[in-house]
Amino acid sequence: MGVANTIMALSLGVEVMHTTVLGIGERSGNAPMEEIVMALKTMYGVDVGIDTTKLTPLANLVQRLTGVLVPTNKAIVGSGLYQIESGIIASWFKNCGEKNATELFPIRWSAVGQPPAEVVMGKGSGIDSINMWLNDVGMQVSEADAMKVLQAVKLHSLTNKKMLSHAEFRDVARATLGRAQQAAE
Repeated sequence: MGVANTIMALSLGVEVMHTTVLGIGERSGNAPMEEIVMALKTMYGVDVGIDTTKLTPLANLVQRLTGVLVPTNKAIVGSGLYQIESGIIASWFKNCGEKNATELFPIRWSAVGQPPAEVVMGKGSGIDSINMWLNDVGMQVSEADAMKVLQAVKLHSLTNKKMLSHAEFRDVARATLGRAQQAAE
Protein backbone atom coordinates (compact mmCIF):
# COMPACT_ATOMS: atom_id res chain seq x y z
CA MET A 1 0.00 0.00 0.00
CA GLY A 2 3.08 2.24 -0.01
CA VAL A 3 2.33 3.79 -3.41
CA ALA A 4 -1.36 4.42 -2.66
CA ASN A 5 -0.61 5.79 0.81
CA THR A 6 2.07 8.13 -0.52
CA ILE A 7 -0.13 9.47 -3.30
CA MET A 8 -3.02 9.97 -0.87
CA ALA A 9 -0.73 11.81 1.54
CA LEU A 10 0.51 14.07 -1.26
CA SER A 11 -3.08 14.82 -2.29
CA LEU A 12 -3.80 15.89 1.28
CA GLY A 13 -0.96 18.40 1.37
CA VAL A 14 2.10 16.43 2.42
CA GLU A 15 5.10 18.06 0.72
CA VAL A 16 7.82 15.43 1.14
CA MET A 17 7.62 11.78 0.13
CA HIS A 18 9.96 9.10 1.33
CA THR A 19 10.65 6.45 -1.28
CA THR A 20 13.28 3.89 -2.17
CA VAL A 21 14.36 2.46 -5.49
CA LEU A 22 12.36 -0.75 -6.00
CA GLY A 23 10.82 -0.33 -2.53
CA ILE A 24 13.95 -1.94 -1.06
CA GLY A 25 14.49 -1.30 2.61
CA GLU A 26 14.69 -2.79 6.05
CA ARG A 27 11.01 -3.76 6.26
CA SER A 28 8.00 -4.08 3.99
CA GLY A 29 5.92 -1.08 3.04
CA ASN A 30 8.67 1.01 1.50
CA ALA A 31 7.23 2.96 -1.40
CA PRO A 32 8.92 2.20 -4.76
CA MET A 33 10.10 5.52 -6.15
CA GLU A 34 9.69 4.47 -9.79
CA GLU A 35 6.02 3.55 -9.30
CA ILE A 36 5.18 6.77 -7.48
CA VAL A 37 7.02 8.95 -10.01
CA MET A 38 5.19 7.33 -12.94
CA ALA A 39 1.80 7.35 -11.19
CA LEU A 40 2.15 11.05 -10.42
CA LYS A 41 3.27 11.82 -13.98
CA THR A 42 0.79 9.70 -15.92
CA MET A 43 -2.28 9.80 -13.71
CA TYR A 44 -2.07 13.23 -12.10
CA GLY A 45 0.11 15.28 -14.46
CA VAL A 46 2.67 15.94 -11.73
CA ASP A 47 6.29 15.94 -12.94
CA VAL A 48 8.65 15.68 -9.98
CA GLY A 49 11.67 16.46 -12.14
CA ILE A 50 13.09 12.95 -12.43
CA ASP A 51 14.31 11.77 -15.83
CA THR A 52 12.03 8.74 -16.12
CA THR A 53 14.09 7.26 -18.97
CA LYS A 54 16.69 6.45 -16.30
CA LEU A 55 14.32 4.46 -14.07
CA THR A 56 15.07 1.03 -15.54
CA PRO A 57 18.86 1.51 -15.68
CA LEU A 58 18.74 2.74 -12.06
CA ALA A 59 16.66 -0.25 -10.98
CA ASN A 60 19.08 -2.61 -12.73
CA LEU A 61 22.04 -0.96 -10.96
CA VAL A 62 20.34 -1.23 -7.56
CA GLN A 63 19.55 -4.90 -8.18
CA ARG A 64 23.17 -5.58 -9.14
CA LEU A 65 24.59 -3.70 -6.14
CA THR A 66 22.20 -5.08 -3.53
CA GLY A 67 21.73 -8.58 -4.87
CA VAL A 68 17.98 -8.08 -4.45
CA LEU A 69 16.23 -9.30 -7.58
CA VAL A 70 12.72 -8.18 -8.46
CA PRO A 71 10.13 -10.18 -10.39
CA THR A 72 10.38 -9.87 -14.17
CA ASN A 73 6.83 -8.49 -14.20
CA LYS A 74 7.57 -5.73 -11.64
CA ALA A 75 5.70 -2.57 -12.52
CA ILE A 76 7.68 0.01 -14.52
CA VAL A 77 11.11 -1.67 -14.37
CA GLY A 78 10.61 -5.46 -14.60
CA SER A 79 12.86 -7.03 -17.23
CA GLY A 80 9.98 -8.96 -18.77
CA LEU A 81 7.39 -6.22 -18.61
CA TYR A 82 7.44 -5.54 -22.34
CA GLN A 83 7.89 -9.14 -23.45
CA ILE A 84 4.76 -10.62 -24.97
CA GLU A 85 4.33 -14.37 -24.69
CA SER A 86 0.54 -14.70 -24.63
CA GLY A 87 -0.83 -15.54 -28.05
CA ILE A 88 -3.80 -13.17 -27.82
CA ILE A 89 -1.66 -10.25 -26.66
CA ALA A 90 0.85 -10.94 -29.46
CA SER A 91 -2.07 -10.76 -31.90
CA TRP A 92 -3.17 -7.44 -30.41
CA PHE A 93 0.38 -6.12 -30.60
CA LYS A 94 0.59 -7.20 -34.24
CA ASN A 95 -2.65 -5.33 -34.96
CA CYS A 96 -1.84 -2.23 -32.88
CA GLY A 97 1.79 -1.92 -33.88
CA GLU A 98 4.32 0.23 -32.10
CA LYS A 99 2.44 3.41 -32.98
CA ASN A 100 -0.56 2.39 -30.85
CA ALA A 101 1.30 0.33 -28.26
CA THR A 102 -0.38 2.12 -25.36
CA GLU A 103 -3.49 0.14 -26.27
CA LEU A 104 -1.60 -2.77 -24.65
CA PHE A 105 0.84 -1.11 -22.29
CA PRO A 106 0.02 1.73 -19.90
CA ILE A 107 3.39 3.39 -20.47
CA ARG A 108 5.67 3.39 -23.51
CA TRP A 109 8.86 1.44 -22.89
CA SER A 110 11.04 4.36 -23.95
CA ALA A 111 9.49 6.56 -21.23
CA VAL A 112 11.00 4.37 -18.51
CA GLY A 113 14.24 3.24 -20.18
CA GLN A 114 13.02 -0.21 -21.20
CA PRO A 115 13.90 -1.96 -24.47
CA PRO A 116 11.08 -2.01 -27.05
CA ALA A 117 8.25 -4.49 -26.70
CA GLU A 118 8.90 -7.84 -28.32
CA VAL A 119 7.01 -11.03 -28.95
CA VAL A 120 8.78 -13.90 -27.19
CA MET A 121 8.27 -17.60 -27.74
CA GLY A 122 7.09 -19.98 -25.02
CA LYS A 123 4.35 -22.22 -23.71
CA GLY A 124 1.74 -19.44 -23.93
CA SER A 125 2.51 -18.43 -27.51
CA GLY A 126 -0.16 -18.47 -30.20
CA ILE A 127 -0.37 -18.89 -33.95
CA ASP A 128 0.30 -15.20 -34.70
CA SER A 129 3.51 -15.41 -32.65
CA ILE A 130 4.57 -18.48 -34.62
CA ASN A 131 3.81 -16.81 -37.94
CA MET A 132 5.77 -13.68 -36.91
CA TRP A 133 8.80 -15.74 -35.91
CA LEU A 134 8.58 -17.98 -38.98
CA ASN A 135 8.50 -14.85 -41.12
CA ASP A 136 11.52 -13.46 -39.23
CA VAL A 137 13.56 -16.59 -40.07
CA GLY A 138 12.35 -16.56 -43.68
CA MET A 139 10.13 -19.64 -43.52
CA GLN A 140 6.83 -19.70 -45.40
CA VAL A 141 4.56 -22.55 -44.29
CA SER A 142 0.93 -23.59 -44.52
CA GLU A 143 -1.42 -22.89 -41.63
CA ALA A 144 -1.46 -26.61 -40.80
CA ASP A 145 2.34 -26.69 -40.61
CA ALA A 146 2.37 -23.51 -38.52
CA MET A 147 0.03 -25.25 -36.06
CA LYS A 148 2.44 -28.21 -35.89
CA VAL A 149 5.28 -25.81 -35.12
CA LEU A 150 3.14 -24.14 -32.44
CA GLN A 151 2.53 -27.47 -30.71
CA ALA A 152 6.22 -28.36 -30.90
CA VAL A 153 7.20 -24.95 -29.48
CA LYS A 154 4.78 -25.34 -26.57
CA LEU A 155 6.11 -28.82 -25.82
CA HIS A 156 9.72 -27.61 -26.02
CA SER A 157 9.01 -24.69 -23.69
CA LEU A 158 7.15 -26.85 -21.17
CA THR A 159 9.83 -29.54 -21.24
CA ASN A 160 12.68 -27.06 -20.79
CA LYS A 161 10.74 -24.68 -18.49
CA LYS A 162 11.87 -21.57 -20.36
CA MET A 163 11.31 -19.33 -23.34
CA LEU A 164 12.89 -20.29 -26.64
CA SER A 165 15.79 -18.38 -28.14
CA HIS A 166 15.64 -17.57 -31.84
CA ALA A 167 18.10 -20.39 -32.53
CA GLU A 168 16.01 -22.90 -30.55
CA PHE A 169 12.88 -21.79 -32.38
CA ARG A 170 14.55 -22.20 -35.75
CA ASP A 171 15.76 -25.70 -34.77
CA VAL A 172 12.33 -26.75 -33.45
CA ALA A 173 10.59 -25.38 -36.56
CA ARG A 174 13.02 -27.11 -38.92
CA ALA A 175 12.80 -30.40 -37.05
CA THR A 176 8.99 -30.23 -36.95
CA LEU A 177 8.63 -29.27 -40.59
CA GLY A 178 11.15 -31.91 -41.61
CA ARG A 179 9.07 -34.56 -39.80
CA ALA A 180 5.87 -33.13 -41.33
CA GLN A 181 7.42 -33.31 -44.81
CA GLN A 182 8.62 -36.88 -44.24
CA ALA A 183 5.14 -37.92 -43.05
CA ALA A 184 3.56 -36.36 -46.16
CA GLU A 185 5.87 -38.27 -48.51
